[in-house]
Amino acid sequence: MHRTPNWRLTAVAVVTLLAVAAIGARAGRSASAGAAHANASTLVDGTTDTVTNIDPAGEYDYGTFTLDLPLFQGLYTYAPGAKLKPLLATGCKSSPNQTTWTCALRKGVKFSDGSAFDSSDVKFTFDRVTNKSVVKQAGANTPSSLLANLKSVSTPSPYVVVFHLKTPQSTWPLILSTSAGFIVSKDTYAPDSLRSNTDSQVGTGPYELVKFTPGQQAVLQANPNYWGPAPKTSSVIVNYYTKSSTMKLALQQGEIDMAYIDFTPTEYASLAKTKGIRVYEGNGVRIRYLVFNVARAPGNNIAVRRAVAYLMPRQTIATRIYHGLVKPLYSQVPAGLPGHIDAFKSVYGATPSVAKAKAVLAKAGVTTPVPMEIWYTPTHYGDASADEYAEIQRALNSSGLFKVTLKTAEWAQYVGTLGNTYNVFQLGWYPDYVDAEDYTIPFFATGNFLANGYSSPAMDALVKKEHEARTTAVRLAVIRSMQVLQAKDVPTIPYWQGKMLVVGRSNVHGIPSTLDAAVYLRFWLISKS
Repeated sequence: MHRTPNWRLTAVAVVTLLAVAAIGARAGRSASAGAAHANASTLVDGTTDTVTNIDPAGEYDYGTFTLDLPLFQGLYTYAPGAKLKPLLATGCKSSPNQTTWTCALRKGVKFSDGSAFDSSDVKFTFDRVTNKSVVKQAGANTPSSLLANLKSVSTPSPYVVVFHLKTPQSTWPLILSTSAGFIVSKDTYAPDSLRSNTDSQVGTGPYELVKFTPGQQAVLQANPNYWGPAPKTSSVIVNYYTKSSTMKLALQQGEIDMAYIDFTPTEYASLAKTKGIRVYEGNGVRIRYLVFNVARAPGNNIAVRRAVAYLMPRQTIATRIYHGLVKPLYSQVPAGLPGHIDAFKSVYGATPSVAKAKAVLAKAGVTTPVPMEIWYTPTHYGDASADEYAEIQRALNSSGLFKVTLKTAEWAQYVGTLGNTYNVFQLGWYPDYVDAEDYTIPFFATGNFLANGYSSPAMDALVKKEHEARTTAVRLAVIRSMQVLQAKDVPTIPYWQGKMLVVGRSNVHGIPSTLDAAVYLRFWLISKS
């Protein structure tokens, strides 16, 4: 039986008034803007990112993750400083062969509707994420690939849950920190379908979602049943913008208090010089990469993929397009994470080489110029994407070896097609968990979420070996081998990694506590005066 949403009339009345004020602010009404800015109990955030399925079982994009993070919790999480720690679990222990993980659960936890949390909710959540009907409904936004090694879940008692794995995995607690493990109530969510974004969402996090208007606004209120410390700010409003220039103006005029994801490099530079506004920088483990469908022309020819790798203008993109806010990346694993190696630099060099690209195509008997459509999404990754892909087009076409046509689609369409329709396309990545494993296995294992046709017995053997590694040294050695094989096979071409950039007005406090390699926007730690 599904519970009726527990809407508290007084809270909704207050939040609705705040939401109306925020909408007025976005329309340019200075009186409403001033009121919203002056209200210290309400934090107003802006973003150009988008929301797909708020239901965690259908959420595998960063914009939705950022909204879900204050609402839902997993058995583990990352504390400030990117430190892994138990959350809804008090701890987990593995069997000697690491195929079984037993977790003790925190007692006294309630969902936002007041119902009690126990092991049956954990089992329900994991069974639901991997349910075939849910996976089909979620499409490309399913996080189920993170649970590919899960065989079953058992509940020997109300506060003990046991995860049975297909093969040994030393990193299972990291998986438990991801959105695939965001626990939902078995009494509210259907086991075989996703909840609509307009339905209530029931989690154990510090906030609950009391209003969501697709493409416009999300309104969060402090969860009165939250088991942990109260959030620093009792209400959060997230305004969704289609243009970063509009969001920039809203920040400058005080209509919003902070903004995260994403301004253009020029706008960041301007905001950094604006009185009363500060740009905060965090660790840089977000990446951008190009994907090939290796089963379709022209990417089904490895010589074509290697030629593009020889021509990728990493440094030009970093300097000319992003003004140094990003840096060239030569591996799917970001620099700074244990196990990273510059595999693409070793194979293809630090700078583009037309001569080497020409040679690899000539050896394979490829007729040039090679026609190629490259797809990108114009706003989801920031308005600079258009300039970024114009630069990639220029580099490939000016070589005389390619004739590139650029195609675009907004994220709602883009995410549902990817490798099923697009043969060469842009993607970005924020970590599910802070480990090099999360930048390798999701991309390269057979059946990976990219749906790009890449399947390599050698890579799958490395995936198995990495999971079964008993020591960190052995595991990182395998990850380095994965990067070498990636550079050889070229299913993707990584080309930059960037910082976590959050912009806030001077009366917003606590933003530095959310800047780390986990790339979590922890609204509950941010306040304003």
